[in-house]
Amino acid sequence: MSQLSEIKCPTCEKWSTWTNKIDAKCPYCNSYLDPARYKYQEDLRHTTEMMKQNSYLVIKETDDPIIQMGKQFTNWLRWTTFYGISVIYFVIALMIIVFGLVAL
Repeated sequence: MSQLSEIKCPTCEKWSTWTNKIDAKCPYCNSYLDPARYKYQEDLRHTTEMMKQNSYLVIKETDDPIIQMGKQFTNWLRWTTFYGISVIYFVIALMIIVFGLVAL
């Protein structure tokens, strides 16, 4: 059961039927009926794709569930190690600054 409602097009300001789909376009001017929501979804999709590409091990849909879990754990371990070491370096730099100011 789909709900039909009306929405005013932000570009041409004419009323048109809307099925609450993200990529719904105005039948009069062919612009998106909810451009902010569409842009948000596109940005989210792009970010998700970039995160998949930046993974150490690419997880494929054809992999076995155990292999997928192992790859997810390896990717998680890699990023956790990277950020953990970054935090350690930041704390050491902060300690050097604080002890340097105290020594003055």
